[in-house]
Amino acid sequence: MENKKICSVILAAGLGKRMHSSLPKVLHRILGKPMICYTADCLSEISDIEKTVIVISRLTETVKDFIKKDSVEFAYQEKPLGTADALKSALSVIKDSYDLILVVTGDTPLIKSKTLENVVDFHLQNENALTVVTFNASVPGAYGRILRINNEISRIVELSDTSNEVKKITEVNSGFYVISASVLPLIENIRRNEKNGEFYLTDIVELSIKEGFKTEALKAADEKEFWGINSRQELLAAQRVLQKDIAEYLLNNGVTIMDPDSVFISPDVTIGKDTFIYPNVVLEGNTNIGSNCTIYPGTRLIDVVLEDDVVIKDSTLIEDSKILTGSAIGPFAHIRPGSTIGPKGKIGNFVEVKNSTIGYNSKASHLTYIGDSELGKDINVGAGTITCNYDGIKKHKTVIKDGVFVGSGTQLVAPVTINKNAVIAAGSTITKDVPEDALAVARAKQQHIDNWTLRKQPAKKE
Repeated sequence: MENKKICSVILAAGLGKRMHSSLPKVLHRILGKPMICYTADCLSEISDIEKTVIVISRLTETVKDFIKKDSVEFAYQEKPLGTADALKSALSVIKDSYDLILVVTGDTPLIKSKTLENVVDFHLQNENALTVVTFNASVPGAYGRILRINNEISRIVELSDTSNEVKKITEVNSGFYVISASVLPLIENIRRNEKNGEFYLTDIVELSIKEGFKTEALKAADEKEFWGINSRQELLAAQRVLQKDIAEYLLNNGVTIMDPDSVFISPDVTIGKDTFIYPNVVLEGNTNIGSNCTIYPGTRLIDVVLEDDVVIKDSTLIEDSKILTGSAIGPFAHIRPGSTIGPKGKIGNFVEVKNSTIGYNSKASHLTYIGDSELGKDINVGAGTITCNYDGIKKHKTVIKDGVFVGSGTQLVAPVTINKNAVIAAGSTITKDVPEDALAVARAKQQHIDNWTLRKQPAKKE
């Protein structure tokens, strides 16, 4: 990009009234990720952009909680006075001088970094002072229309100011601009719109041409990249496009997705080759899945690491945890944050694990709760075992060492340690540490009361 100093500006102060939501428009999620994060991530992939300024309002300042990048700064548009005023707000916090300002909108989650690089290259190669990105819209709707004279852009007309004839024009303004430093002073010359009192950045086109600056419109090839999201229907349409792109990429890289239309895969998810994904699977956040895994229907993984050869069975929820090589989880299991299972671990049906480590070849196959615990290798945890980790004030740790067998229906009252190769008799309530190789029995002695049933029978009527 010819070693030019570039600053990007994201316009994100709008509330998005058509969303009918108290949430700022740009924070509505697509595949689990706020749409402004797509735009911010796209810009961060362009190495020539030194700084990004995001324009927000006091009503949308929660955006700051979702963008944590050193190269990003925020500017406030104190009043909703239009896109030109928003850009002025951004310029007020830019202390260094830049050769170019790349202006984008925060509600275009499908934009790609390569496209923006091409836009900047076009601007530089043609020695433009101002470049406007346009596209032919299949449904022009509320987009500003592009007017041309002798095939050159002459101005942009907002929908509210157009005639019926102009509304027929399908070439529309994307809201993306490359503005050279020489043109920026013209922003001060933009006048309020007579109808709503706003300052439109679109007016800079006509001003730039009048001042003799070279001004061009670059027509984009793919309109979907520049879709502005203003309603929940449009949000859903964009999500379908992105999900299809993600599925196509995975299919082309060795992943089998049985029904791409029914899965939900966030853009930051990675999946290794020869992994098989059944229908109705949800993969969110920074989930990383290895090779040769199988994920059955009804599974939801959030910020999870699956190593190779892992099987996740039906209706399983795993959050912020690691499942190591060769392990099997589910069906109907819940692995809560902070847990590590395996290698070759097994967590079966109706088992909940929370903030625990379960080692090599250890198993909890049925109806069990393991919380705040550390389990070694080759352990068998019987059905109905409960680690009692909470005393009403704070949590305590259970430690189960290698080779332990825990019988069914056991309660382990933490803090407690079960040492190597110990056996816990079924039905025990363990409150003290168990020595290595010992059998622990902690239950009431079995008693028989003779003729109990006969005593409980109702008396016969005479």
